Amino acid sequence: MNTTERGRWGETLAVIHLEKHKTQVLLRNWCWNRYEIDLIGRTGKTWVFVEVKVRKWGFGAAGVEAVNNQKQERIIQAAHHFLRIHDINATQIRFDIISIEYNRHMRRINHIPDAFICLPT
Repeated sequence: MNTTERGRWGETLAVIHLEKHKTQVLLRNWCWNRYEIDLIGRTGKTWVFVEVKVRKWGFGAAGVEAVNNQKQERIIQAAHHFLRIHDINATQIRFDIISIEYNRHMRRINHIPDAFICLPT
């Protein structure tokens, strides 16, 4: 499985996981300029923006650690742009990370709701 296939596979697992937990996934791989949001969904009145990270077990940093402050800021900027261009007045926004670790025998999904916050500017 190459990097692109692994990413798609991980996003599909993340969609299944989110939908089991009552989040309706509306968009995958939404792009604006150089920024991308892996998954955009809603749960109740809350808009959910999700970064998905897939790693082989024991290789490299955990997926959560790969979402550094710079990556968080890019996701926040893209989310605000998404809401603005779609004329959505969202009062509840959540930024989640779903980290998927796998090997030949198993996989582990770690979902962190509210993984980071957007402070008012």
